[in-house]
Amino acid sequence: MKQKPKRTWDEAALRWLKEMTHKKSYRDDVSRIRWFTKHLRGKTMEQVSRDMIDAIITRHHARSSNRTKDLYVALIRAIFRKAQREWEWVDQIPAFKTYEKSGKVRVRCLTHDQARALMDKLPAHQREVVRFALSTGLRQGNILNLTWDRVDMNRAIATIEHGDTKNGAALGVPLNAIALGVLGRQQGKHDTYVFTYRGNPLRCANNRAWRAALKACGIENFRWHDLRHTWASWLRQNDVPTWVLQELGGWKSESMVRRYAHMSVKHLAPYADQLIFPDTSGKIEKPRESVTDTGHKNGHSQSRPRLYLVSNE
Repeated sequence: MKQKPKRTWDEAALRWLKEMTHKKSYRDDVSRIRWFTKHLRGKTMEQVSRDMIDAIITRHHARSSNRTKDLYVALIRAIFRKAQREWEWVDQIPAFKTYEKSGKVRVRCLTHDQARALMDKLPAHQREVVRFALSTGLRQGNILNLTWDRVDMNRAIATIEHGDTKNGAALGVPLNAIALGVLGRQQGKHDTYVFTYRGNPLRCANNRAWRAALKACGIENFRWHDLRHTWASWLRQNDVPTWVLQELGGWKSESMVRRYAHMSVKHLAPYADQLIFPDTSGKIEKPRESVTDTGHKNGHSQSRPRLYLVSNE
């Protein structure tokens, strides 16, 4: 009869969770599916509409950012897409609403004074994690799961294995003096894991102490992942070329690094000097330097870039 059986949201959610255990964001999926199930339990897939999801999210996430709302919508959209294309449970997918219209990528970073104040308010074990994040740009999961067998103090390098990075590729992380200092202080605390608390591996850095420190410093709209944005922003402000930043951060796409491009325009200054403008004062200013002396082929400085980190020791 070419009639599909009525499938419920509960069945779709359960099958999604069984098939998606490999996802890095699996825990987030579990949390969001649990939240959706409170509102969609027992409803068939055909009953779930754009207006229904919009009403649920608008009512219960009124204070959340558009980015947060879109993360919830992205999950339910992905479940419906899989139900249509692979499971063949539904014929059509609702055109779920997108809340963030601008398409601009959020970049939030700390000043050096804010970073210093924040670390002063954190417990000692968490302060070291934040200092390591600001000196390497690694994500929270990569830092907390870092083991001593992936650290080579002599060569000043840490290795993130295949599958442990966001893009799935292995990443070699050069360790500067600040990062090496952190690792030196962590030696002897645990046989396997680098970062610990009371003898056990540290499982979460985005906790109550972190949020309390942010509040005490008056730092708003700042997430733990924004430490990575801060690291990248500081490097770019010190004229590190975008292609170098891309390799350091392990970004696969150059477009992901372009979000920091505006933070350094030093390599563009000689070109701005080429503007011919009528000078009514009769005084002729000498250009600062020739365009041919810009250093790197992409217009970046030849001088060795430096990353300045704050330290409260």
